[in-house]
Amino acid sequence: MFVVISILISCAILATLFHYSKRRQVTLQRKFDTLVLLRQLLLLSREHRQVSHQSLQTETKESAQSQLDQLYKQLLDCSNQLVAIVPFDNKPMFRIFQLKLKAMHSDWQDRTIARNQIIHGKTIRHAMFLMDEIALAWLIESEREDLHDEYHLNWQQVLESMEVLTQLRLCIPDGDSPEGFIRLKYYADKTRRKLNQLSLISPLSVASPISTQAILQLTEVASAEQLPITCQQLYKVTSDISVTIAQVYDQMLSDMAESLYLPLPKVNYA
Repeated sequence: MFVVISILISCAILATLFHYSKRRQVTLQRKFDTLVLLRQLLLLSREHRQVSHQSLQTETKESAQSQLDQLYKQLLDCSNQLVAIVPFDNKPMFRIFQLKLKAMHSDWQDRTIARNQIIHGKTIRHAMFLMDEIALAWLIESEREDLHDEYHLNWQQVLESMEVLTQLRLCIPDGDSPEGFIRLKYYADKTRRKLNQLSLISPLSVASPISTQAILQLTEVASAEQLPITCQQLYKVTSDISVTIAQVYDQMLSDMAESLYLPLPKVNYA
């Protein structure tokens, strides 16, 4: 009788452990899938910004419309998948993000270049804030204080770099005026310094040829008496810097996900 009871207790313990292990596996997979989908939305939003911005610069709106409509369809499909997998309590937060994605595409043809940059920039930052929220919750649940502290400090550097880059972009349209050029030089130098700080987080991302060239051009702008490159070229520089910042943050997320569960799929931010 004692043996039977012992076997039953052991089976109950094993069943309980199996239940919690399976439940934990489902939770981990959901967080992982959420990060993967958010990252895909970030990439699509960046591509949408690049195509729409290029179209507004070259006044080729009609030829870009079909490409942007296709990107928009992918954005909606991906965001619908995201809303479907997140917990019920979080669905309103992700539906708000979906509304931002729709607004990003709506009436893009009627915007100025600066306005287009602002709207896309806000949407891209919103995606990164959601990724940050998922990452922080995951780190807290995992009780990995070492990873949490490191991630938090690095995220602050990424966030500050994004804000400075936004200010640089907003200065470009006024770069032909004396006061505007002074502001442009200031933010060019500040952006350069932020990139140097990011090199401590992800040396390979900041040392890439595209990033290195962007830093050299920022240095040239910051020390020039007049704008040494065209506004269109400077917008291209800011796009390259944006890619570098995204790569740094992606490396942070990949390192975290690999430490807690699985490495994120490889993506191309170029």
